[in-house]
Amino acid sequence: MKKNTLFKIIAITAFVLAVLSWILPASATSGTELASLGLVRVSLYEFLYYPLLAVQFFLQPLLFVLAVGGLYGVLNETGKYRNILEKIAKSLKGKETVFLILTSLILGVLNSIFGLNLLLFTIIPMLCGIIILMGYNKTTAFLTTFISTFIGVIGSTYGVYVTGYINDVLGTSFSTELVAKIALFALCYIVYASFLVKYAKSSKEKTKEEKEEDNKDELIFIGEKKQSKKPSWPIFVVMGILLLLTILGCTKWSDVFGVTFFTDLHKAVTEWSIKDYTIISYLITDLSEFGKWYFTEMTVMVVVASLILSLVYKLKIEGGLQAFGRGAVKILKPAALIVFAYLLTIITAYHPYFVTITDWMMNLSAGVSGILGELLYILFASINTIISSALNIEMLYVVQSSLQYVSPIYKEATNSLAIITQSLYGLTLFIAPTSTMLILGLEYMGISYKEWIKTSWKLILQLLAVILIIIAVVVFI
Repeated sequence: MKKNTLFKIIAITAFVLAVLSWILPASATSGTELASLGLVRVSLYEFLYYPLLAVQFFLQPLLFVLAVGGLYGVLNETGKYRNILEKIAKSLKGKETVFLILTSLILGVLNSIFGLNLLLFTIIPMLCGIIILMGYNKTTAFLTTFISTFIGVIGSTYGVYVTGYINDVLGTSFSTELVAKIALFALCYIVYASFLVKYAKSSKEKTKEEKEEDNKDELIFIGEKKQSKKPSWPIFVVMGILLLLTILGCTKWSDVFGVTFFTDLHKAVTEWSIKDYTIISYLITDLSEFGKWYFTEMTVMVVVASLILSLVYKLKIEGGLQAFGRGAVKILKPAALIVFAYLLTIITAYHPYFVTITDWMMNLSAGVSGILGELLYILFASINTIISSALNIEMLYVVQSSLQYVSPIYKEATNSLAIITQSLYGLTLFIAPTSTMLILGLEYMGISYKEWIKTSWKLILQLLAVILIIIAVVVFI
């Protein structure tokens, strides 16, 4: 019962959305014009078919998560992985709080600047293992790693998969309200870090029995104790290169930062020839330049990393495949649940009655001027963002489902609308049962959704207060 909470919530929400499609008329938009489509009902067949469609549409993130699980299966089999984590944890004795703060800060900054989101999962399990070996419980590890990425979303500065999508719709740029975005990140991180340190301290003071219950599945994160005479440095090198490739490959260098170095390098390398034979281009055909990588390329890199580690530590083909398979199986349930959550996005997209709801909310504030009008704008734009974020999972679908309709209505307030959208989208990720990193983290760490809500509600309210203050400053000043 406890372990299936998220599945039940998603399934019930999907059923409610399907029922509403029989009650609320759908609408299509063209600028500020709204055309009624009448009732676009979810049929019984569609309700059963859409989960399969979700697998088809969102197969790449699924394969990436499974590949990362496989990688950690191989790491565990090397016989050095747990030894490395234990040595790191031991070296940090007396500096545990500093490690928690620095780790969460780095992950948050990486997400704010580079917008890596789910791609950061390549290193998160290792960080969780270190935190648990330092004596903290699973929730502390979850807070430090998975949740810190949401602070980067709230205060997204150059993240193309958050701020970039908003810019495309609103016509804003990465420099728009940059000071406000930095303030969002800094203030929200301070609130988050204070909560993290306080919770971590209390979790360490638990009794031995409580800690054993908290970490009863710890082998998933820190691996089994095994003996190996092989050196540890190959693991550091492989994981370091993998993180570097994630940043270099998945950052939109040209579009966001105006850096064309990798485009020029890719062109020079692929066009290099010996007697008219472009040998390198034959070897890397279809491999995009750095800046255009995403789940497909990173899945390949994770598999290659697993293969290299299998060869270095002489796991043999059969042993390497078995280890990879065991790791992938451990992550299969959370990966499948993520795909299942996309069912809500499909229903929302194919049966767009949410546009009708958005139009109704916007009309409530139409014609109201002055301070009251500004307050109503903040209220309804915020509600619209939160609902859309909870249903659509990714920012791409949030902007497509509602922001492109709202933006022409509030064309004189695009700067503040950008701040409202990204900050409340990031906050929604803390609690929405469709939040990709939330689902992955809770299921992977074995933390119940109910327990997470009980733990985090004060943090969420504190972050909301900070966000509303920043929004008010942007709107009124």
